[in-house]
Amino acid sequence: MDSYLSLLLLIFSVLSFAAPVKERGVQSFVFSGDAPFTVNTATLAAALKCPNGNPTASSPPVLLVHGTGSTGEETWGEGYVPALRSKGYTACYVTLPGRAMGDMQTSSEYVAYAIHQLSTLSSGARPAIITHSQGGPVTQWALRFWPSTASIASAFIALSPDFAGIELFDSKLSNICVGKLCQASIWQQSSGSNYLAALHADSFGAVVPTTAIWSVFDGIVMPPKDNAQLPGAAVMSVQDLCPGRLTSHPQMTVDAAGFALALDALKHGGKASVSRARSDIFGTIGTCLRITAPTMSVSVANQVAGDINDVVGGFILGDPRVTKEPAVKAYAVNAS
Repeated sequence: MDSYLSLLLLIFSVLSFAAPVKERGVQSFVFSGDAPFTVNTATLAAALKCPNGNPTASSPPVLLVHGTGSTGEETWGEGYVPALRSKGYTACYVTLPGRAMGDMQTSSEYVAYAIHQLSTLSSGARPAIITHSQGGPVTQWALRFWPSTASIASAFIALSPDFAGIELFDSKLSNICVGKLCQASIWQQSSGSNYLAALHADSFGAVVPTTAIWSVFDGIVMPPKDNAQLPGAAVMSVQDLCPGRLTSHPQMTVDAAGFALALDALKHGGKASVSRARSDIFGTIGTCLRITAPTMSVSVANQVAGDINDVVGGFILGDPRVTKEPAVKAYAVNAS
């Protein structure tokens, strides 16, 4: 009997003192100076997925933001999620509504909320953010118009971003449009849009330590070098690390050289350095000879085919085509 009671007391004490699991509750992150949320909180909270569980102090958080025509799982699930885990980080991705084909201002609400949500899930850790394509300006918009997010984000790493605006008819994205009908986010990403004018107004530049990584052979974000420019950011191409590397726009989400530069940024306060990444000559040679980064479980052929299908799916499943871009939100107009 005494041994039975002792066992019960032991079980009770273990349960009493075990660290509680932080649940993904539906929380409201409203702070003075931030733009208002128009999407309901439950919808915003449900958009974040952490395939490997919540981040911890020993495995810090990285928020992954996808681009046009895709989802969080399709862009990151077999690439950056396992690759970052192998390097000691916990990656979580947000899935933007309508395959990121709708109003980018609405998509930024998901990113702003996810930054706070991920920090809360990791007991106050400061998330780094890695984006692809449209995820770049969407995140820059969130950091600017929800300044509370900039105060807790540790770094912003943008792969193939379109900060300046796409020359639409030089880009494969022009295939989306039918006559004068394009999805909202295509209008907004086009050079000269009102959205980009609002993004660039009033001291446009990096608000957290930022690295932008681009490729000469992008083919979608055109021109790629101009679109990667963000004042105050470290800007480099994958060809700076691996000369002549044939990395296309969709391949950037699995590219070994791009990942090596992104990882260098994560390890050094948000700003990558080509010379630092190149300092290990044997490691660099290995990177430049690889197609995908270690532990990524997709081949480039499958990834490219998948991305093409994702984009086609985005045209079908995403928001409908419209004749003009959405109006700029009042908070952005007033801030300009």
